[in-house]
Parts: sequence; structure tokens; C-alpha cells
Amino acid sequence: MIRYILFFVVVVLTTVLVPKNIQAQETKDVLQDTIKILSANDEQVAEREYNKGVILLESNKYDEAIGKFDKALAVKVKFPEAFYNRASAKFSKGDYLGAINDYNSAITLNATAKYYLARAIADYKYNEFEGANADLEKTISMDKGDLRNEAYYYLGCILFVDKKYDEAISAFNEAIKNDNEYVNAYHDRGSCYKMQGKYEKAMADYNYAIKLNPDLAIAYNNIASIKKLTEDYQGAISDYTKAIEVDSANAVAYNNRGTVYNIIGEIDNAISDFNSAIKIKKDYSVAYSNRANIKFDSKKYEDALSDYNEAIKYNKDYGIGYLNRGICKEMLQDEKGACEDWSMAEELGVTVAGNYLNAQCK
Repeated sequence: MIRYILFFVVVVLTTVLVPKNIQAQETKDVLQDTIKILSANDEQVAEREYNKGVILLESNKYDEAIGKFDKALAVKVKFPEAFYNRASAKFSKGDYLGAINDYNSAITLNATAKYYLARAIADYKYNEFEGANADLEKTISMDKGDLRNEAYYYLGCILFVDKKYDEAISAFNEAIKNDNEYVNAYHDRGSCYKMQGKYEKAMADYNYAIKLNPDLAIAYNNIASIKKLTEDYQGAISDYTKAIEVDSANAVAYNNRGTVYNIIGEIDNAISDFNSAIKIKKDYSVAYSNRANIKFDSKKYEDALSDYNEAIKYNKDYGIGYLNRGICKEMLQDEKGACEDWSMAEELGVTVAGNYLNAQCK
């Protein structure tokens, strides 16, 4: 089972949730449409196509794997493992709703802890936390081994998102109790402590996660962020650098190190890091905005405006971006444009934008 680490970056997701009870009913109807007795040849055809699909899935050839599972299910409609593996292929492609529907079919045919856990993780990725919770509780009640540990881990992830940090810590503790080398559980428990301001406990968990997995770039990044918060700027730079050494494509670490360089006045290094972050991740709105802020402070307003435009281009809901672009437009004497940006920023929840509107846009 793939384990996911929480990145704790604010991401605005827009999803259209389909009620699970509707999905399940649709699945049952599909399964009941075709009733026939399979011949020995039919069984062989279904198994052959299924096995080909499994090989393709293991080779990360997801579309081809789905095609083989489609063929297997066309012959043998009541084939839970084919539904399960087709769901896994869809999940790997980011088609979480498609995966959920296939996991529904698998569960309808054979309600196992493995299937419930898989659907819970798909629900979690789809932001359908209520359904995920129910399936995780089901997994915990049905399994006493590794699946149970996974279920506790994802339960902790959901509780973290709900800002129920003590409950999340308890869930991560359960996962760790049964697997004292569960790297992600240590890391994410550390992030709970970090959010509570318990920095020593957070650092201990992050460091232990690194001991278990020295290539865990995100742990170095989070240690660095604590050092930044406690104004240990050189320590923060050192740990962000370790994150980059472990993962040279770590745009977040480059961006974050750039903010520290900016704080200590090493502007050229800051700009270089923001450039690197943008080169790695072209749509990195925060890095564009951070680079724009430095250009603004240097009175390079046209250059700053260009970067603010890029930041908003890649994130239409970037309230701080609108606020800062409005200030930049004001310096360029575009009062109408400034007021429009501040108005948008206020709509997006940036309350300080109201002060600019009241002062400049009456």
C-alpha cells in the first residue's frame, strides 16, 4: 500500500462530490444487469486478460492495464479482484472518483478489509472525509495487522485536516505502536506537534523519521521551517539545503530557503532560489509572488507586476497575490486596477484589503 505524507500546504480544491449511496446503488444495478453461467472458456479468457492487466499495472502502464481489466470484466462481470485492480490503475492516474466506483463494485461482491481500506484512501484523496472515516473504522474492526496500521495512519491524516491534533496524534500513536518503523506516522505526528507549537516534540519526530529514511526531504523542510519560526536562520538554510541535496527537484525547499535568504538580506541568493523553484514548477504561484515582492522592494514595479500577474494566472484564488498586485498597480498610478485587485482580495478573505479600499477607492 502506498503511504502518503502530509505536506501541510494550503491547497484550494474544487470537487463535485457524488453521494456514495448513489454510487453504490448504481454499482449494484450494473452488477445485476447481466446474469449468465460462465463456461470454462469464459473463465480462462477473463483470467488471462486479468493477469495481463496486473502485469501492466505493475509496470505503471495504467491505461493499458485498464483496457485489460475492461476485457476481463466484459466476460466475467462478478470479478472483485478485477474491479479492485482497475480501481488501483484509475487511482494511480488521479481518477479518484472512477477508483471509488470500482472499489464500490469490489466491496459489493466481496467486502474485505483490503477493499475498504483502498476505498477509504481514494475517498481521502477525493476530499470525501466522511466516507473515508467510515471505511477506516470498518478496516480497523476487520483487520489486526498491517491494514489496521494503515487505517490508523489515514485516520490521523483526516483528523489533522480537521485540526483535531490531539486525536490525530492518538491515531498516529496506534500506527506506531504496531509498527515502530512507520516513517510517515512519525513524520505526520511531528507535524501535529508543530501545529500545536510543541517544537521540541516535533523536531524529535522529524529527526526520527529521517533516521528511518535519510532521504525524507520533507522532514528536512519541516525541521527548517521550525528553525525559521524560532529565528535560527542559518540552521533553517542548512536544513533547506539538505532537503534540496536529497531531492534536487524540491521546488518547495528552494522557495522556502529563498524566503530565509530574503530575511537576512541575501537578496541575490533569494532571487536565485525563487528562480530555481519556478524553473522546477512553472505554476508555482507563491514563488512568483515572493520574487515579485523583492522586485517591488527594489522599486522595479513593472517587473514586479509581471510576476504578480504570473502568480495570479496560476492561482485565480490567490488573495494575497491580488492584494500585492493592487499595491504595485497603485505605485504605477493605475488606481482603477489597484481598486479592482483589492476588491478581489477582500472577496477572497484578505481582510486587510478592506483598509486599502476604504482609504483609496472611495
